[in-house]
Parts: sequence; structure tokens; C-alpha cells
Amino acid sequence: MAGLPKYFGLATTSMDSKNRITIPAKFRSKLPASSDGKTLLYVMLGADFRHLDIFDIESGERRIEALTGQAGLPSEEQRKRQQFLGMMEQVELDKQGRILLPKSHVGYAMLKSEVVVSGAGDHMQVYDEAQAEEVSAPVNIEKLDPSAVSAIYNSTLPEQG
Repeated sequence: MAGLPKYFGLATTSMDSKNRITIPAKFRSKLPASSDGKTLLYVMLGADFRHLDIFDIESGERRIEALTGQAGLPSEEQRKRQQFLGMMEQVELDKQGRILLPKSHVGYAMLKSEVVVSGAGDHMQVYDEAQAEEVSAPVNIEKLDPSAVSAIYNSTLPEQG
């Protein structure tokens, strides 16, 4: 959708002893503020490898709505989604551009003092680079296979008739 914040690129930041990270300026500048001037974000567990997904208020509410599901979902599936939503936390960006990551989330993602913040379209991902490399997540430009880049790029092109 046009006009929605889009997050892309990589940045490295430090996590302090209180589990606070500074959202890099290139991402922070795209965060929408609420009418009272606060900037609220949603932090949730990431899929595919141990990381955290951080959503701005608009993208986060869309993700919550998607996870809430449609009427008629099998009860077991709905319970799993509800449990997952129970692990989502709302945090506030402070005046220094930092957010406090929940301790349990930091443990899940195995974050250490240096973390990577990566744009992922409608949200950001926060991860430890070593953890991401263990599962071959494409997080380091120098280690990317050009054929993998080509496959990703070509998959976005319209079909030629």
C-alpha cells in the first residue's frame, strides 16, 4: 500500500544491560507517532530463526488482526494464535530513540550486546548476527550467493508473455 512506512537496509546497534536498544535513525524517521506524540511499537517473536520482529503501531495492528483470525478457524489453531499473541509486547520509544526489549524476548532471540536491526518491509527484525548465520539467513552482503540474489530478484518480476 502506498504511503505506509517501509523498512529496508541494515544497521548495527548496541543493547545495554537493561535490554534497551536504540532504533537506528534510518528506521526511526519512518515511525508514525500517535496523536499524543508517543511512538508505540509491538515486539514479537520472529519466525524462521531466533530473532524479534518489531512493528510500528499501524503494521502491528494489521499483524494482530491477521493473527486473530477469521471465524471458523479450528479451535486448536485459534488457541495457538492466541498464545502467540500473548507473547507480543507493546513498547514505547523514549526520547533518546530507545526501546526496552522484554527479557524473555531477548532470551528467545539469544541477543547479546551487539545486535543487527534489519528492514523487512512492513517491520524491522532484530537479531544476533551469529544466530542468523547458523541458519543461513541472508544477513551479510559479503556472504550472499549471487544466484540466490538473482532468484529473489527474478521472483518479483512480472511474468513475460
